[in-house]
Amino acid sequence: MGAAAKIMVVDDEKQICQNVEKILTKNNYEVIRATSAKEALEKMAKDSFSLIISDIVMPEMNGFEFLKLVKKEWPLTKAVMMTAYASTDTAVKAIRLGALDYLSKPFTPDELRSTVGLALSGELIEASTTEKEREIIDIDIPFDRDEVAKYTGDDFADKLGPSDLPVVEAAPETLENFCELGNMVCDIFKKLENTCKGGIKTGECPQLKAKKKKAAKAKGFDAEKLIGIDSPFNYEEVVSITGPEYVLNMQHEGVAFMPYEELKQNVARMTAKEPERPADVIEFSKETMPAEILVIDDEVAVNNNIRKILSKKGFNVDQAVTKSEALEKIEENAYALVLLDLKIPEVNGLELLKAIRDQRPDTMVIIITGYASIETAVESSRLGAVDYIPKPFTPDEIRNATEKAFRLAA
Repeated sequence: MGAAAKIMVVDDEKQICQNVEKILTKNNYEVIRATSAKEALEKMAKDSFSLIISDIVMPEMNGFEFLKLVKKEWPLTKAVMMTAYASTDTAVKAIRLGALDYLSKPFTPDELRSTVGLALSGELIEASTTEKEREIIDIDIPFDRDEVAKYTGDDFADKLGPSDLPVVEAAPETLENFCELGNMVCDIFKKLENTCKGGIKTGECPQLKAKKKKAAKAKGFDAEKLIGIDSPFNYEEVVSITGPEYVLNMQHEGVAFMPYEELKQNVARMTAKEPERPADVIEFSKETMPAEILVIDDEVAVNNNIRKILSKKGFNVDQAVTKSEALEKIEENAYALVLLDLKIPEVNGLELLKAIRDQRPDTMVIIITGYASIETAVESSRLGAVDYIPKPFTPDEIRNATEKAFRLAA
């Protein structure tokens, strides 16, 4: 029987290190602890490890910075990242920086053992990335408070200490009339003799639910921050394409209208002119202006909006709305970038992503999806997707992701 695999767990929370060690030593792994990236690097300089399990949010040097150094200095050392700030964004970054997998805290002992087993057995394959891509990835962690709240909620973010675990100064559950559902002392809870029928039924504190609804109503919906329908255009956009003359004759429906008498005069002036020599007609082949980007989404409105956004930046954008159309265009054209929706009729899972990677390995892929999950973010990143954007997204998010992808190819 061979020697037990040596694993290092890195987390500024000592208790988490101890818990991971306790779980893995039961499976006969040798586990070494480090409570900072600096301490971990010092230990790696003196000894070799089969696997590193590292937290992301840590003081001084964060987990992404640590992972980047590990993959540069010890490229054969395998890595798994863990975090209480689980999001598709951090999942993609972890995988593209070289991690084999990504664990969301809290995780069960079985989840940890399973992930470690798959990583050490070679069943998890490291994503193929370039040094240039790893340099471009933003590793500026920790997040600010608002960004944390986006994924964990205000209550969790308000309790955050310097590490990634909530800090509670006292044990509030010991207070009189403390409701665990709402995580607060509640007068209504007291009046109902320490029970909350409405909350038990819905699984949510009625008071907090009412506050959220009121806040959402007050905030309202900012249509300018989300992708909308590709119509109507504003006047400035129309001018940029058709010229000011067309706009001067536009009605509210966006259709140019010219009085009949004026139209007759214009026609008369045109017919009175000497016929001009026929212009030389030059036919351009399809290859003259090849599309740089293909958008694959069965929602035509989304395709149109992405095309509109990126065209303003000078990109030539093509689109496909079905599986067969997408496969045909991928086979015929070497696009620099594909923006791929995960939910296309008749497409099984990541089938289209695999087809693109097989037929066009140099083509970059950005996933866009209304069904974002940590699992699909991790798996698509392993298969080569350079970014992952949940719907609804803003024009800036699409532009930034596209420009970042093209910087990789430059």
